[in-house]
Amino acid sequence: MIRVGIIHIGSSKIRLMLAEVEDVGYFKIIDELKTPFKVCYELSKECVLCNEKLNYILSTLRTYKSLCEASGTKEIFTITTSFFKDLKDSESIISMIKSNLNLDLKVLSPEEEVKFTALSVNRSLNITNSLIVEITGTSTNLISMKNKEITNWMSLPFGGINLAYTFNIADRILNSNLDESISFLKDKLNDISWLNSEYESIVVVGDFAKTLVKMDKFKTHYPLELINNYELSAVGIHELYNIIKCKDLKLRRKVEGIDLDMVDSIFSCLLILNEIIKIASSDSIRVSNNSIREGLLYDYLYKNYDVIDNILDYSIYGILNSLNANIPHAQQVYFLSSVLFHELKPLHRLDDKYLNILKTGAMLHDCGVSINYQNHHKHSLYIILNSIINELTHKEHLMSAAIAASHRFNNYHLPLAQFSYLINKLDIDIINKIGTLVKIAEGLDRSLVGVVKKLKVYFDDEKVVITVSSPSNLDVEIHQAMRGKDFFKEIYNRDLFIEKERWQN
Repeated sequence: MIRVGIIHIGSSKIRLMLAEVEDVGYFKIIDELKTPFKVCYELSKECVLCNEKLNYILSTLRTYKSLCEASGTKEIFTITTSFFKDLKDSESIISMIKSNLNLDLKVLSPEEEVKFTALSVNRSLNITNSLIVEITGTSTNLISMKNKEITNWMSLPFGGINLAYTFNIADRILNSNLDESISFLKDKLNDISWLNSEYESIVVVGDFAKTLVKMDKFKTHYPLELINNYELSAVGIHELYNIIKCKDLKLRRKVEGIDLDMVDSIFSCLLILNEIIKIASSDSIRVSNNSIREGLLYDYLYKNYDVIDNILDYSIYGILNSLNANIPHAQQVYFLSSVLFHELKPLHRLDDKYLNILKTGAMLHDCGVSINYQNHHKHSLYIILNSIINELTHKEHLMSAAIAASHRFNNYHLPLAQFSYLINKLDIDIINKIGTLVKIAEGLDRSLVGVVKKLKVYFDDEKVVITVSSPSNLDVEIHQAMRGKDFFKEIYNRDLFIEKERWQN
């Protein structure tokens, strides 16, 4: 295990991301810091850093470097983006950072920015045909993705900060200024021919995206803390746009969920996104928790580790490894429950779209033991709900956690009222159907050594017979699995029998 630090000088913030990398190539963020820093206020201005801002950069970088070293960081990547080249004294600043702090500041090219942003999204969401939108302080990056490959991209030289101050929409918004800014955006966006395409989804990334999520959550009383794969709608974006449009700077600060560092640029960011949505119309607007920093880290991992390609498996095995969980037991419970799922399809009538939920719930069912064995099923629910599990929708995430929590032989039920925004009684029924199978699979590996080698299922209108075979004694496993017979009867309306078949190698 090593630790890696990424210091990112952006046009609106200086950020530090400190990550812990496991030997299997899985990383988790263990610390983050951000310091407000706004460079370019207008599109037409040449940017020159005064001594005060330069000293501010150096002192911030010095603090970040000290934190990395105190945490035992092996490598520190210091990056900035193409806006930095617009600073008249950029070369001397890079030299000063090197001589004063011994940090090599790398200015990413627009191509590198796009590459790392696209990589970060590909590692967080399962997208096939999407438009990635990143709105920073001084730029708007548009990336067209198809089958995980970049087909087109464009970096536009305006973002939330310089658009806000150029057209005087940072505070109170006058109609004349708004009309002028909209006209400017339409001229720029209409020149991008490939933008007017049919996209399955628009994926928004970066600090602005996270602020959108936080504001929308307060508005809807959202029950989960998750950001990745949060779903928005064009109507929802337009509602936030109208809420902010009628507020000046003072009133914006009172909007719940808003990032106070973005109060002057939040409306211009919403304006840019709103105009993009009008052209690249899509019913699905999703948010990726990853950004250019995660993309850079994934690039580092690919060069130094054997990274699991499947993003769901990467998340699951990463969590299991970081918690020192019993991975062979998790794999066995998943194997047994997936066999039961396929064999009993005529009874539960669930299609393969629920396999990711089954895999996540089965593999992570015991992760709560890392907190305490007592009530570990409830701890598993908490850990899963507060872990980044890429690819899953929030409903799938919640259902997986509920399935994991129901693996023990007790009467645990997910409180529907608390999560009614995301799930309904039909979803609870699905949770019970899959959870019952995980419960039985858990019993069939009670000795934790994978003694059940083969499993067959027979059923009729009155009963389900599971036949298991092994060269070892299975009395304990069968006894434990049969503890779930009453729950199985309640869910599947059939009596459960588990029999041992003579072992034949």
